[in-house]
Amino acid sequence: MNFDEYCAYDATGLADLVRRGEINAKELALLAAKAVEAVNPALNAVIEVFRDRVEGLDETSLPNGPFRGVPFFLKDLGPRQKGRRQEGGSRLMQGYIADYSSFFTEKMEESGLNILGRCTCPEFGVTGTTESTLTGATSNPWDTSRIAGGSSGGSASIVAAGVVPMAHSNDGGGSTRIPASICGNVGMKHSRGRISYAPDGCDLSFPLFSDGVNAHTVRDVAAFLDAVHGPAPGEPIPFCEPRRPFIDEVSQEPGQLRVAVCDGNWGPIPMHPDIAAEMQRVAKLCEDAGHSVEAAIPAFDYDRYLQVFRDLWCIDIAAMLDVEAATMQRQVSLETVEPMTLKMYESGRTATAAERLKVSAEMHVMSRQLGDFFESYDVLLTPTLAQATPHLGSPADLQHDEMSLEDWFTYMLNLIPYTPVNNMTGTPAVSLPMCQDPNGMPLGAHFMAPIGREDRLFNLAGQLEKIAPWADRRPDCHVTSS
Repeated sequence: MNFDEYCAYDATGLADLVRRGEINAKELALLAAKAVEAVNPALNAVIEVFRDRVEGLDETSLPNGPFRGVPFFLKDLGPRQKGRRQEGGSRLMQGYIADYSSFFTEKMEESGLNILGRCTCPEFGVTGTTESTLTGATSNPWDTSRIAGGSSGGSASIVAAGVVPMAHSNDGGGSTRIPASICGNVGMKHSRGRISYAPDGCDLSFPLFSDGVNAHTVRDVAAFLDAVHGPAPGEPIPFCEPRRPFIDEVSQEPGQLRVAVCDGNWGPIPMHPDIAAEMQRVAKLCEDAGHSVEAAIPAFDYDRYLQVFRDLWCIDIAAMLDVEAATMQRQVSLETVEPMTLKMYESGRTATAAERLKVSAEMHVMSRQLGDFFESYDVLLTPTLAQATPHLGSPADLQHDEMSLEDWFTYMLNLIPYTPVNNMTGTPAVSLPMCQDPNGMPLGAHFMAPIGREDRLFNLAGQLEKIAPWADRRPDCHVTSS
């Protein structure tokens, strides 16, 4: 199999070839490793390839799950894999080797995925660009002078470049959807509680975060969620089971949906006019598909929403850094973390338990306000980003010691005002590669739905993938052109 043939399949398609005996897992692993060699010098997206999962692969070690033999990479943050490094893009965690596997990692392994290595992320995933002192800057395969997004930029970059059809991501403020948008992939942030954090925590301790993937196709995102969702034994917060497999929802007609479109400002934050025009184009596609479309946005205090997000972000980052510093027996300082990360840490570590509880209470008020909005509409369409894709070295990275923390947050939330609302409210959202930013770079059409309604997003995404297909679009930096 050559690269052109390899890239003609999504993860579901490759798994089918393995099941039928037309290719084996080791051959796919060797192809993926060769693909890393072809594009990683330009992208700097892969930190490490596990050679024992390539040349030394024992194929009998792969369970007979839905993705058996499909090559896959983990983001270097979040779920841990026993015996493997995980450094979180930070000097604070440099050299850490996990002594256990997360429940989610075990679910990925049970699905048959062949985890080949680690992808880059910014330090502890706290920003929307994948640049760090530890691993350097990860580039966008569409324009290597621009960011790949964050915090799952390494995963998004290699998927867009054809190294693998699907790679792990996670999302605390848009970190799956932002790089999916910027790199031209599909990325979904799932409902709070869909994927377990065991044994490290639960949705009380990690309310913002959601694991998932970047992928080429909607069906891969759905099939992945089918394989990994569900509670660990003793899960303290149960979540409703889906009515049917998510993969079946992709081919299910959505019926006539009530689609609200954000076609102007999100509160006080301006949307670039070219991006607003793209939203109108996607809205027209929805209307032509038979959906009811009108301009509308949720009625809540947007300034307060952004402030609550800032507060919660800093408080939780500070708590996480204290835990990791104790694990590594290191101090949180400029010797171990980036300047802006240190400012977040110093801002959040003085918060009292009462202040943390107040932020949580405000977050739940916001959830109910958005819930009221979804009584009138089935989905809400926004762009994933409000502005054009920045160049590497923009104020989005964490190394700008001269910036105040307030100025940094203002810059970031002007760029990504929409995505954090789903992390705050626990609602699902998907970025679909249907648009272009003002520089001709990929831009996601971002659809939100009520909590627990991934099925509705998969219905609509499957329909739009057929109406306006994107699978054949390839960036200049791609394995097929190497």
